[in-house]
Amino acid sequence: MRPRAIEWINWVRRQELAAIREWLAERGRRGVKLLEIGGGNGYLANQLADMGFEVISIDPKPREPSHFPVQPGISTQLEFSDDSFEVIFSSNVMEHITQIDMSIQEMKRVLKPGGIMVHAMPTPMNTVFTMLGQPIGDWGGVRFVMKQAAGLLRKKLRKSRKVIHPSLIQTQGSSAESTDISQSVSKANLKRALQLLNPLRFLLPEPHGASPSCLEELWDWQPKVWCDRFGKHGLEVKEIKRLPLAYSRHVLFPFRWEGLRRRLARKGRSSCMAYLIQG
Repeated sequence: MRPRAIEWINWVRRQELAAIREWLAERGRRGVKLLEIGGGNGYLANQLADMGFEVISIDPKPREPSHFPVQPGISTQLEFSDDSFEVIFSSNVMEHITQIDMSIQEMKRVLKPGGIMVHAMPTPMNTVFTMLGQPIGDWGGVRFVMKQAAGLLRKKLRKSRKVIHPSLIQTQGSSAESTDISQSVSKANLKRALQLLNPLRFLLPEPHGASPSCLEELWDWQPKVWCDRFGKHGLEVKEIKRLPLAYSRHVLFPFRWEGLRRRLARKGRSSCMAYLIQG
């Protein structure tokens, strides 16, 4: 991901965390244990630690460079004893979990009685804005991928000329040649290239998380659906808050039109919503 995009996403996450800070401030004292699900590179975990929490952050694939030590771990199989944490937190993670019921049940297991969960998750408007920006955002992505692919292909061709000696080609013929080709072009890369050529990509974005399609996100990310998911496991959603910005998943016009983004969010067009859940 480009540095500008990373800066933008980090800025958005800071604004969203600030909007729900009051939910956490009541419990943010030294020694209170907080589990963050999907910590990534530890950017938010570091800020949560500054609030006074004793933070443990997990992620299936912790990213570098790290702002906070994130441990490898998955939410469907938490390696903690029952009643270990007073707070469980996640930001734009729950929508990615395929076995969501198992994950919620595990979180409930490690949450202390009377503890809280705070989950920030995208709204259907997130997908709507992404659809509207798809013709611009995806064309930029296609150009970037094509440029990277062309550079990779040039490197592969230069490398193949150096590695394959003429005598080897004469003696082993098609065998050496086919080996080099199979290393250069994988099935995954071919599949990705065909996806990029699909004209529908300029109209419909790929699904962001576990939903089969972007159209199903319009249903799956509704507050009522999330409340039902938590309620099925005996968890009560105490409060829902619209977070303060409207944006798409494309990094279009970062750090611009902040006033418009906030006005849209106040009028019910927020791209992310936070849920305060009582254990």
